[in-house]
Amino acid sequence: MRLWSSWAGEILRERYWRDLLEKAQPVRSVSSALTGPGRQICGFTDPFALNVHEAIDAGGASELPPPASLPLLPLYAGRRHDRWLSGVVKGVAEHGTGEPTSALAVLVGESSTGKTRACWEALSLLPSDWQLVYPLVPSPAEALIAGLDGIAPCTVLWLDEIHRFLGRDQGEQAAARLHEVLTDPRRGPLLVLGTTQPKLWLDLIRPRRDGDRRDRHAQARALLTGNHHRVPDAFDDEDLPELRSFATADPRLQEALEHAEQGQITQYLTGGRALVHRYETATALQRALIESAMDARRLGHDTALPRLLLEAALPIYLTHHQYDMVADGDIEHALAELSEPWHGTRGPLTPITVREPGRPLVSTDKVGLAEYLDQYGRKERRTKALSAGLWDALTNHAARESLTSLAESARNRGHLRLALRLLSAATDAGVSGAAPAALQLMEEEGMHDDVLLWCLPHAEAGDAAAMVRVAGLMEMTRPDEAVVWYERAAEAGYRYGWLYAGMLRQRAGQHLEAEACFHRAVDAGATRGHGALASLLEQMGRTEEAFAHLRQQAEVDGGYAVVETVALMRKRGDSGATILSWLLPRVAEEGRKEHMPIPWAWSALLQHLALDATLRRRLRGLLDSGAQDDAVRSELTAMLDLAEEILEGDHQKKGTSAAGALRRQNRLEEALALYQAEAEADAGRRDVAAHVAALHEQLGRPSEAVTWYRRAADEGDLDALRETARLMTLTVGPDETFAWLMSCADRHAEEDCPDQRSTVAELLHTAGRTNEALDWLRRASCAGDPYAWRQYAELLRSAGRTEDAQRMQRYGWEPDGEISEPWSAAPPTVQRIGHTRVDEA
Repeated sequence: MRLWSSWAGEILRERYWRDLLEKAQPVRSVSSALTGPGRQICGFTDPFALNVHEAIDAGGASELPPPASLPLLPLYAGRRHDRWLSGVVKGVAEHGTGEPTSALAVLVGESSTGKTRACWEALSLLPSDWQLVYPLVPSPAEALIAGLDGIAPCTVLWLDEIHRFLGRDQGEQAAARLHEVLTDPRRGPLLVLGTTQPKLWLDLIRPRRDGDRRDRHAQARALLTGNHHRVPDAFDDEDLPELRSFATADPRLQEALEHAEQGQITQYLTGGRALVHRYETATALQRALIESAMDARRLGHDTALPRLLLEAALPIYLTHHQYDMVADGDIEHALAELSEPWHGTRGPLTPITVREPGRPLVSTDKVGLAEYLDQYGRKERRTKALSAGLWDALTNHAARESLTSLAESARNRGHLRLALRLLSAATDAGVSGAAPAALQLMEEEGMHDDVLLWCLPHAEAGDAAAMVRVAGLMEMTRPDEAVVWYERAAEAGYRYGWLYAGMLRQRAGQHLEAEACFHRAVDAGATRGHGALASLLEQMGRTEEAFAHLRQQAEVDGGYAVVETVALMRKRGDSGATILSWLLPRVAEEGRKEHMPIPWAWSALLQHLALDATLRRRLRGLLDSGAQDDAVRSELTAMLDLAEEILEGDHQKKGTSAAGALRRQNRLEEALALYQAEAEADAGRRDVAAHVAALHEQLGRPSEAVTWYRRAADEGDLDALRETARLMTLTVGPDETFAWLMSCADRHAEEDCPDQRSTVAELLHTAGRTNEALDWLRRASCAGDPYAWRQYAELLRSAGRTEDAQRMQRYGWEPDGEISEPWSAAPPTVQRIGHTRVDEA
């Protein structure tokens, strides 16, 4: 059939022919009966059951008459990501030789770009008796974890919108379990197909940042990295010829080719244009319902929106007169109209329904916003100010599982009071992790008294995690009480409580009591227990005991204790060879560890060699004897050379570029030519672009200098941003200058690089345009920039409004842009603090 279809110039409907072949076979028993969850792929005849988007109707704008009968989906033109996905699927399906293999493939692209459709088409490459599992209930992560236990070989796991499975509560557990199953050859062959959007993908795979208290997606990142392919937003020139040939047989494709903008064929086919048209031409009531859904979604609410939330938000989106005119039944009628399909696509707001096998369809009290309108709203309404009334409606009526996300959104906008209200509501509703999130927010914002209000009742009730927080807050002001709380936490199971209690007692000069605490910490298995005890014993003059504990700490845990042990050994007068024989196993052990941010043992070895000339001579003598093989000689030579460089302090010498040398010789044109060549060879080197700009200015070419300074600023150079402001103001005037500067800073802020926005705000202030800078930062904060409200406070401080700056940094501001009046965070009425582990430092 592949050959005949090729001769006929037709697309091969591979699933159709596979199913015909399967039906034509005599009845037979399958030797390896599948007993796992799910059902056979051949039983999935409805692509929409797997979240493939419905396409537009035929003939909507095309002059071609529609054929009498069209398939559910338009003819499919494969692209580069399809070829990649095909290779993954075939590699799993054709595992017959050798061990069974399993694979994970994730398509990453914006909304309505064809990710799910591509996965649907890839299913046709599998034998029809493979199983397909789509875990959703009671929640995606829980369903995935539960389903993996019984999953059988020859199964496809359908993880459309994979962030729902791996990015929320229990997501890390699901990722770890899935990784375990995929790497177990006894469970294969298995195929996992997933889709997600770029921002959500980056959130799952982004490495832990400096300052983060925990790595939120370590397991998901380990599972996903390297297993994805980007789906482009539009068809490119190499894809269009095949698409045009298919369009002669499918008027839906012809219409998309004629009317889709910038090659966005898939978006047009899935009805994006029709949805936006419906939104723009909706009645005031319908538009208010859609916009309240858009705003709730962009603030972080889950896809299932309670109808009561949308109704509660109506007074915010309608005028008083419009709201007074809403009669009984109007809201129900408006929602019914918005749920009606149009051009073969779902409506703007669609009721969320649940259907269990063998049971009738059940409607819920929630609705879902069309995905294209969701993305459209995020873009078009991103700078729209949000009223306090909407936040109140969200606090009172949002789905409980969305409260923590909404709180994070409020905090990003500087609405600290609202963020804590949402977290308090989430805590009262029993949302896992809400109370620790509230405590972390208060601690990071310096609200220590409020943290005590939250924690003390739980600590007194026996919650070990709460005891630890209370002790930490009391350390500086009430150390004696802090010791008591640390010891109580230790007795409740927090093994590091003895360690911290001992440190406080040592600080207070209670050496014997501190020694007892440290011994109990060691007995409890607390990391750094031996090291803390060693420090105390050395302070008490018990050097030999201190050395024994410090050495034990170094041999068990490595780290900086190795450096301290070597220093103590040298202080004791141990020979260089003795120290070396102890150090080498530590270096070898450190080299076997996968994650070692600082190679302390290696550093200690080099430092020891640098300080011991006799030992270096003896080792050089071993090299001269020729008793070692070439590899050992090479390693030892390099190590000794490096130690001597450290001793001489020249291990970080930097060379001088040829262009820089020419510039110092005042050969400016020659230096400029070299710098420009470097800039063209490496477009990302912003320092080179800045050098080119400075030379152009030095040579009296201000317009060329501006061009190159702007290029360096676009690449993130803050100094170039200031130079651009200086030169542009002279050449084109301040208005155009600051318009460009703010645009450049906004682009970098969207890439999570906020420094430029702060720099531009300061430049505006220096130029006497402080109010303009404040308005700009306020708009950025409305759009969700988590740095803008803090930059606003810093600008207030620079402008001499110190009291306002301090009040804003402490209390945040309200949705109307006014700095909040002093407030206190009322603790929640229920729930324990201890959702976090108490056995970690």
